Amino acid sequence: MTPAASDAFNYLAVLFSIIIGLAVTEILQGFRRLLLTRNRVRLYAPAVIWAFTLLLSLSQTWWAMFGLRHHDEWTFGMYAAVLLQTVILYMVAALALPDQPDGGEAEMRATYYEHARPLFSLMAAAAAASLLKEWVTEGGVTPTNLVFHLAFICATVLAAVTRRAWYHQFLAPAAALFYGLYVVVLFNKL
Repeated sequence: MTPAASDAFNYLAVLFSIIIGLAVTEILQGFRRLLLTRNRVRLYAPAVIWAFTLLLSLSQTWWAMFGLRHHDEWTFGMYAAVLLQTVILYMVAALALPDQPDGGEAEMRATYYEHARPLFSLMAAAAAASLLKEWVTEGGVTPTNLVFHLAFICATVLAAVTRRAWYHQFLAPAAALFYGLYVVVLFNKL
């Protein structure tokens, strides 16, 4: 890698890292709110599991972006594709553990389903943006990565359109395990 390529990546990585850091902050602040209001909030397991899964996703995204350091030349399209993914992930983080109503007892389950359609639509969009990023930066998508992403997109699109509790209660832990497997299989090393 030439010094100029390293400088370009370092320059661009600052904005990506800031956005991912803000997304992590959103999730951590959501957990903080839950701790502070624990006597007034009735937890809903799928929301909490998704928040942890999103922390894993944000960590993996930041880890995977380090692989882009080898690119000698950056185009605005490459930059925009990476930026798009991070921006969408930030929006997902903002909805993962949204504010609960002030005063009285809050029902996390109701808040979860109130935000389910935009949350899962954005998750599907983030996965699509991840595929776009790989296609633009690498010139194609690896088959294993494509399979993982398409399965995730299908599952989250279905979650966006259904309010069936059994599906959401199944999907949250299944997605956490699936995402953990994804990280181990494809991103174990830099």
